Amino acid sequence: MAGDSTPEPVKAVQKGPGTFVRGLYIGLAAASCGGLISALVATLKNNPRSRLYVVGTTLNCFILGTSFSITRDVFSRNVFKYPQDGGVAAREKIILSGASAATVGGTWGAVIGGRRNLLPGIIVFGLAGLGGQTILNAIEDSRKVNANRGVSAEAAPKEGIISRIINAENSPVRKLTKEEYVSKMRDKQLIIDAEIALIDEEIERLTKKLEDGNTERGSKGNST
Repeated sequence: MAGDSTPEPVKAVQKGPGTFVRGLYIGLAAASCGGLISALVATLKNNPRSRLYVVGTTLNCFILGTSFSITRDVFSRNVFKYPQDGGVAAREKIILSGASAATVGGTWGAVIGGRRNLLPGIIVFGLAGLGGQTILNAIEDSRKVNANRGVSAEAAPKEGIISRIINAENSPVRKLTKEEYVSKMRDKQLIIDAEIALIDEEIERLTKKLEDGNTERGSKGNST
């Protein structure tokens, strides 16, 4: 019917901060690291313009960090058309970070140093982006491997070397189960009870023998 209309699928609403806000977060983090490192370097070198050096380095790190994050997000969405649910291959992440870093480095180099710094900026920042993303991928893979090891260890804890030696078929000793241990303790208790009964009988026999001896000596004394 003309009046019927099938509802269109509802698009999932992306949660979390937007591109610009994420860029500011990255920029602030980069500015903090850059400020701390530049302050340390200025202190070690006794730079007379340490404040200006620290402020300039912090500002550069903020601009580069923010620009890189925004450029990377824009490239991921509009240029490379990568999925936004995190399902990007490690190799594609390296290409994305390298291209974004090269773009930002070349642009910023041309802004502060003219055309002669365009190519060096592209090369240096491009290599930095490739290397940094490669390191991040290695760290992420290491975390996944450790997480999988932790799950497998919880599911099936490994048997120690001593336990493997004891439980071996040709081992002269063997680890007892709880039921076997209780059974052996009961057998030992029965043996001890039997020995105690024998000792009691021996004591009773000796006591009776001693009483008979005393009675016999008493009767002999009375007869004399």
